[in-house]
Amino acid sequence: MAKYILTDPNFSEGSREDVIEAIMDQFRGRDGVKVIGYEPDADFGRLPAEVLGRPEEVMKALLDAAAKAYELIDMEKYTGRHPHIGAVDTLEIYTAKGITIEECMEFAEELGKELYKRHQVPIYFTGRNARRPENEGLTAIRKGNYKGAKEAVLTDPNRAPDIGPAKLHPTAGATIVGALEEHDAYFNVLLDTQDVAIAKKLANCVRGRTGGFSSIQGVVGIPQVHRRTGKSCVMVSCEVTNPLNTPLHRIFDLIKSEAARYGVNVISGQICGTIGAEVLVKTAEWYLQLEAINGPWSYKNQILENHLLELESDRL
Repeated sequence: MAKYILTDPNFSEGSREDVIEAIMDQFRGRDGVKVIGYEPDADFGRLPAEVLGRPEEVMKALLDAAAKAYELIDMEKYTGRHPHIGAVDTLEIYTAKGITIEECMEFAEELGKELYKRHQVPIYFTGRNARRPENEGLTAIRKGNYKGAKEAVLTDPNRAPDIGPAKLHPTAGATIVGALEEHDAYFNVLLDTQDVAIAKKLANCVRGRTGGFSSIQGVVGIPQVHRRTGKSCVMVSCEVTNPLNTPLHRIFDLIKSEAARYGVNVISGQICGTIGAEVLVKTAEWYLQLEAINGPWSYKNQILENHLLELESDRL
């Protein structure tokens, strides 16, 4: 069976189209590599992408894309609002098919070592590759963002990179690399109000460190324009690190009930990027009040596409 990995590279550029396309060109036209999508955000100053493919080809593509980003992005001139520490901010690796998390960890180790060898950009390991428990997530590594980390790393041993000296690259900053058990879910809830203060209060309700769900690391309340109606509204945007243990319907229901306290209705939800089928099945199970079926049937086995994929895999 062929092996496939999924990666979510995040580059610190959201507005310069020539730079964005130059980076994404490194993934295009390669056998065994598919760009699922990318969505630059000028306000947040980031270029998140999703790429699927065979490990050896994805490795080459990531190294080439990182080289291009290091060449074209100067963190001394960066002005985006998204948490950040480097031109190539994060390179997260996930299992997709036919590959183990241990193999993904080895992939991440090799990637980090090769990036430092070629470009002398310090590397922090996260997820399953983290050297310290606090670095299993991104918050501690990115604390203070690029400018704050640039100063802190000189005096605080706990902020030292895992590969490279205790200083950031003068233009590229640092890069975070790691294999993760489960692909994050990026889930937005749009509210029928233009009051950003309400969105920020609701963000505090669901954010792990302010009393919400422990698996929600990043959540913000920001102004938004509804794509279908063009109406101004606000959005609670959540990064869910373990959507199987923290189902989307639970997050949605909490935001909906808390919004009602302020007389605000929920307009809609949004899923950004790809998401595991099982996450959606759990949401359907909850809202449709599905009952388990005995015998060979399970919700996973009742999805026709899963069987088609198995047949295709057997032919590879």
